Amino acid sequence: MKYLAIILLTLTISNTNTCDNRTNTTADNGKKNIQETKKNTYSINLLNGKDVVQEKLYITFDEEQHLISGYSGCNTFTSKYTMTKDQISLGLPIASKIYCEKNMALEEEFFKALFEIKTKTISDKDLSLKDSNGKELLSGILKN
Repeated sequence: MKYLAIILLTLTISNTNTCDNRTNTTADNGKKNIQETKKNTYSINLLNGKDVVQEKLYITFDEEQHLISGYSGCNTFTSKYTMTKDQISLGLPIASKIYCEKNMALEEEFFKALFEIKTKTISDKDLSLKDSNGKELLSGILKN
């Protein structure tokens, strides 16, 4: 009986500390430390001048993490990027490895375009990614 009383007392004390911690956490959250991420996702409409709306390609720019990610026709991908004004430089992308026979050519073209991107222009809700000669490689519109 003596051991049972000690165990119950220990549990009561430990639960009290846990409740205090939860209260403090809630109080901290009450300070409105809400962080908004700056992520913009664009549906890709044109790839090298070809209409690809039906393929449902997209690119997401995460400005806080300096990551670009999306769907390339068969696989999803992610890559680091750096920006200076309108100039953009992408790192090597990491992609899932699903084999899709019918979309492999589309995906290869997408990644080839991704490697050639040198400028990023956003006007209103439109995205334009171009090579060093100013040729538009990818064009998209902001998703809601």
